[in-house]
Amino acid sequence: MGPADAGFQVTVMVDATATALDRNAALRVLVIDDQEHVRKWVRRVLKSVGIVNVSEAEDGRAALARVTAPGCAFDLILCDLKMPNTDGIELIRAFSEMRLETAVILLSMEPERVLETSSQLAEEQGLRVLGAVAKPLTVEKLQPLLNTGIFGDAPKRKTASPVPHDKLREALPSGALHLLYQPKINMATGRVAGVEALARWRHPDYGTVTPDIFVAMCEASKPLGEWLLNFTLGEAIAFAGRARESGMDLDVAVNVHAGAFDDVTLPDRVEAIVLESGTAPNRVTLELTERSVAENAIRMLEVATRLRLKDFNLAIDDFGTGQSGLSQLRRLPFNQLKIDRQFVHGSTESTSKRSVVEASVALARNLQMTSVAEGIQQRPEWDLLQGLGCEEMQGFFTARPMTEDGFLAWSAQWNLHSSAPGLRQ
Repeated sequence: MGPADAGFQVTVMVDATATALDRNAALRVLVIDDQEHVRKWVRRVLKSVGIVNVSEAEDGRAALARVTAPGCAFDLILCDLKMPNTDGIELIRAFSEMRLETAVILLSMEPERVLETSSQLAEEQGLRVLGAVAKPLTVEKLQPLLNTGIFGDAPKRKTASPVPHDKLREALPSGALHLLYQPKINMATGRVAGVEALARWRHPDYGTVTPDIFVAMCEASKPLGEWLLNFTLGEAIAFAGRARESGMDLDVAVNVHAGAFDDVTLPDRVEAIVLESGTAPNRVTLELTERSVAENAIRMLEVATRLRLKDFNLAIDDFGTGQSGLSQLRRLPFNQLKIDRQFVHGSTESTSKRSVVEASVALARNLQMTSVAEGIQQRPEWDLLQGLGCEEMQGFFTARPMTEDGFLAWSAQWNLHSSAPGLRQ
């Protein structure tokens, strides 16, 4: 290698180091440890690799408050295992139930086997674990984990298509199908207003089956469609009952495919499920996508009207994405309008998106419907929708879909710190 080659190598190495420091500087990190001197040491190590955007939590309660703060998404969490009150293992469970997608590094002075099993436990509960590190943390221990876990390619999830119908028939009674709950927030008060129940299915052979696949399978088969509707309604309403027992009075929203509106017995069946649970019908919302059209338009109108007469809420979902939205609003007695995420996200930067959002909120107000914004991911979007008078929202800015236990833990933290009308800063 000649002098010119050596100079080129030095230049490349310097550029690579500068790039890594730039990337590290953009990371948002949370350090969870009950000892202040440990948190200070970890900060020094992080700063030495260019990470300066660091938040701290002195215990599990403070950590939960940090991760549930609106818009406060972290790229990396460094979590101690042995802490008073709420230890690291309990936090792992809470993060898993909240469906946290942040990368995690576990820290501890415990024996190697405890570190290994803790890491395995976190991975098996769905967390993205970069590694388990014996204290004290050092640059030599940290840097390889950052290189491979933060900036490397994210693991690809298995998707399932096509899936045989008999697999869905097996999944429905086996418990493989489950619900996650995404919080809905009242934009005037900042308080939790309710949840949308979302069906999820993970198959051991086909992997994660996306809702668009298995919902389409249910729509193509009347028996499967009825089973899915009964399952989601029953589970969601039972969840609302348990939440009420713990002191939370929630509205519950459930997606319903258009084919269900071809059945004139639907209002009576839904009413029976709700009344048996002790939940009031006006706390239950049935969501129908704008693109959904029942085979029998007259029967659909009859079923929808009877549901409203029984005090159920009807929401038109994904508004603005189909061609029949205004026609559906004119014909059917909807009392909620959900503005689709493709218009909400990025509405502060796009004039056309903002125009659609403004028109949708105004339309809902003029029709005396509740407006709900889907897909809010950033504070400016919240501020815009709140300023326009949108009444409710859901989106990653506040929370991702989570399990029942995850929601109960998250909502306790959220309602403890939320305020209106400014929301938490």
